[in-house]
Amino acid sequence: MDQTLMIDESEQSFEQSRRVEPTVSDKMKRNESATLKQKIINFIRDVQQNKLPLDSVPSIVQQKISDFEDEFQDLWKESDEYLRENGEAIEKLVMKPLCSKLVSIDPVKDREIEFSMKAYSFVQAKHLEIDENIEKHKIFNSVVDLISKIDKVETPREKLNCIVNAGKQTSAIVNQMANNQPTGADNLLPVLIYATLKAQPQKAYSNILFVSYYRSPKRITGEDEYYFTTYESTLQFIEKLDYHKLNINHQEFQDLSKERLDVIKNSQNELSQNGIFNMDAHQNYVNLQMIKMKIQDLQRKSKFYEQSKKYKLKFNQKQLNNITLNEIPEFYDEYQNLYKNLLEMQKDIHNLYNLTNEIIKESQSETKKVATRKFFGIL
Repeated sequence: MDQTLMIDESEQSFEQSRRVEPTVSDKMKRNESATLKQKIINFIRDVQQNKLPLDSVPSIVQQKISDFEDEFQDLWKESDEYLRENGEAIEKLVMKPLCSKLVSIDPVKDREIEFSMKAYSFVQAKHLEIDENIEKHKIFNSVVDLISKIDKVETPREKLNCIVNAGKQTSAIVNQMANNQPTGADNLLPVLIYATLKAQPQKAYSNILFVSYYRSPKRITGEDEYYFTTYESTLQFIEKLDYHKLNINHQEFQDLSKERLDVIKNSQNELSQNGIFNMDAHQNYVNLQMIKMKIQDLQRKSKFYEQSKKYKLKFNQKQLNNITLNEIPEFYDEYQNLYKNLLEMQKDIHNLYNLTNEIIKESQSETKKVATRKFFGIL
């Protein structure tokens, strides 16, 4: 794409469209801006042609945008009231043609979060303990659309605006459904999680990094910072989602997860054509999530060590010949509780072992079987 044409045809911001005097875009077309314009074009080409050290690209880009802002101001001596919007315009001139080059910052984590969204798309409002009529709210679909739009817009400011506006509209929904009673992040987050699961953005984590790396920190403050941080928390929740974080029982969670995984498997050809999933890798990911879930159950149900710490078992360190007749009923009760916990722990370990073996059997080759057995310490 011709970079000169890109700059000349850059869209004006809303603020600049209201200006009486010429906009940044107008002034960049004039002869006086020729040198600055060429510097911007050269810099964009350098980034596109990988001429900058990879680990320094974000800091260099931010510094260059700041330098171009200063140079534009030195050239045109605009009044202070236009400094902010001029800076926004310069950021857009630089970042819009670089978006496709720079936006895929962490594709591995993007795929993991995207897979979690697809695997757990069965989550309902009741599972997040929010009003089951939430989807009927007149602006809920607008929140979903804004989150979907983050993938489509091309500048740090536009991506941030989508996030902030989604947060504001979610706050409006929460406040209205709470009859304008005081609400906070604890009320906002579940609704934003639900809307994000509905939106299914594809580069969720990279878009967060894109804004963090290429949006000047002085332009992510106050309300913008609050909603940006809340959206980060939303993605973290989805990435680490398991049934303990939901209002759902273990069996229902497993059944619904299996259904979703079957759907994903059945659409393998379509997903592969789109380059979204490596099914073997994601099958392994789901298997490991199931193992993790079983281990968490085991940790919660096995109260052996926890009881010893919490209740300071009376007979834990006591010699049998030092127990009196009066203490025998209490000793027996304590023994029964510990024995019951031990049996539950053994049962859970047995179930975990069986699940591991089932996963091994699902493997398609001897090499995979050996690798899986080594991973779980069976060989």
